[in-house]
Amino acid sequence: MILEVQEAVQFLSTFMFGRIPRSRVKSFCGHLSSLLSEAIDAKRCVDRYDLIVFADGRSDDTIVQAARRAYVHLGELQECMNNGLIMEIMNGRVRALTPFSSQVVFPKTMASIGEYEKL
Repeated sequence: MILEVQEAVQFLSTFMFGRIPRSRVKSFCGHLSSLLSEAIDAKRCVDRYDLIVFADGRSDDTIVQAARRAYVHLGELQECMNNGLIMEIMNGRVRALTPFSSQVVFPKTMASIGEYEKL
């Protein structure tokens, strides 16, 4: 699930660029990718991994550790994210879930690209 982890991290980085210095965003993304890969590998044969980015004032320990390692204050990071954002990472698919919507982050199919063009 390496590709899925990379897509999830890249999606999260879009919320941070322009708000947090680029070097710290890149560092956070590198640490988060590494920590997520380790967590998924440790669970072995995991079909789904839910990453709580920011919900009810809390974040998953993986997010907290990556922020700490990249010298990003957790409050600063949470200001960039939507409250209630959860990433659902599965083999072959990544979804971003909020209390009011869900968005397929990976894979980007031609059908979903066509739907965005209509908006």
